[in-house]
Amino acid sequence: MKNLDLLLVNPTLDFAEDEKYYEGIKLEKDIPRQQPPHIGIGYLMGAAKKAGIAAKHIDMVQEGVSPERLLNYIGETKPYMVGFTTWTTRINAAGYLAEQIKDKYSDTLVCAGGSHATAIPKETLEEFPGFDFVVRSEADLTIPKIIETGRYDNIKGVVTRDKDDISFDRIKDLDNLAYPAWESFDFTKFPGMDPHQTGLELPISSSRGCFGGCVFCATAFGRTRIGRSIENVIGEMERNIVDYGCEALVFQDDTFVDDTDHTEELMRTMIDKGLNKKLKWSCETRVDNTYPELFHLMKEAGCYYVYIGMESADDKMLKKCGKQITVQQIKDTAGWIKDAGLVPAGSFILGLPGETRETAEKSIQLAKELDFYSTPFPIAVPFPGTPLRKMADRGMFGLKLLPGADNWDNYGKQFPGVMESEELSIQDLRDLQKRAYEVNPKKKLADFLSS
Repeated sequence: MKNLDLLLVNPTLDFAEDEKYYEGIKLEKDIPRQQPPHIGIGYLMGAAKKAGIAAKHIDMVQEGVSPERLLNYIGETKPYMVGFTTWTTRINAAGYLAEQIKDKYSDTLVCAGGSHATAIPKETLEEFPGFDFVVRSEADLTIPKIIETGRYDNIKGVVTRDKDDISFDRIKDLDNLAYPAWESFDFTKFPGMDPHQTGLELPISSSRGCFGGCVFCATAFGRTRIGRSIENVIGEMERNIVDYGCEALVFQDDTFVDDTDHTEELMRTMIDKGLNKKLKWSCETRVDNTYPELFHLMKEAGCYYVYIGMESADDKMLKKCGKQITVQQIKDTAGWIKDAGLVPAGSFILGLPGETRETAEKSIQLAKELDFYSTPFPIAVPFPGTPLRKMADRGMFGLKLLPGADNWDNYGKQFPGVMESEELSIQDLRDLQKRAYEVNPKKKLADFLSS
């Protein structure tokens, strides 16, 4: 077998447990959730193809790959570099696997990228000795440069143990990037993110970054939103239909609607080209830059499902957590989504700065009033690098980290929770979460689609 230049890995140590997790978050038995092909890996595979780099990827989670099988594959293909995508709940797995690789194949370069490594690169390298370096934020241009030059210590955005500069530059022109190389994925392993009910849903992103200032957000792309041109986005949609038989898209922008004129133009272009007859799609957006006509236009352009981040039903709390929205904007937007005939979904977060039993109950009751298809109630997680983490470290608003906060495996949004406050213990938050799901039981998608 030919040696590889690059092997990309989405890590896990126990794919059987992952399968149980995905079964547990289903709203309906026949509708999968949160299982799209990894868009970051798709982009990196596209970048590798464009640069003539021999690359493969393994999604250990979705493909059911054990650590032993991964190590055997590395022994067979002898990649020059192995790159792990890391978000917080996967960093322990990535770190363990990296160390196993270095022990068995010491000449192989091993790096970490993704949100966790981007947020705390030096700490990641200190905690996990198996990583040779960290690539911060966007790696589309960085990784090909490493492989082509055989060096990584002198590249901006690459962090090593003995390098002081941890800064990185954003990619300003996203149109120059290759489209995600979905041909390298086995679509049967990725049933989809949202309830698309088609033969194939693929992720797409019309931008990177978010202008919001939410204290709990751990975006790897930063607070500046950089968008793609309409022509470039449309070109990817058409490619997805022709090359892969795609029938649905999920926009994975941090916030889909930013410049409303640009969004409207994109919708009208989709309609003019007849893409609304070939694709259905879903997105996530904020509630402070929307209006009734926009959702009707989105519906005409093929949208079927809109997710909004509500976080709290208390205006003071929304201000404290940097959300920069109001409860009235939440209610207005929810009504406009429904009036347009779109499936509404959205989340509240329990345990944000200033949370009390009264404010939590407000959120639970507002969720009942809004009556969305899906309303998750995660417990606030102080992800590394976020303002919320700094608040917890400093004891602001009575927040404090629990002993389990030193284990990254505990940073899931539903359980067990790693932060509480003087006002609400972690058990109080779990009890409130349980009540929230009892008051807002699972719904049937068919009821929303037929209404």
